[in-house]
Amino acid sequence: MSERKANTPEITAVTVQKMAEAVFEYREIALKWLERPVKALGGDIPSELLRTPEGCRRVYQVLAKIDAGDFS
Repeated sequence: MSERKANTPEITAVTVQKMAEAVFEYREIALKWLERPVKALGGDIPSELLRTPEGCRRVYQVLAKIDAGDFS
């Protein structure tokens, strides 16, 4: 395992949900966002992507962009 990978925290579905709640500030809004198709995810529904580690990373990256003010 590379040193970089060893230092990267695992992103789980729980991590993503907490991030969504922090970004949207309200649990209800976060949960609605997680259940709707997202253009930045190629139209995929975030909650469906949370079944795999790669999907969790993809959703987390989109949330991080939104948090930074990038709504593209």
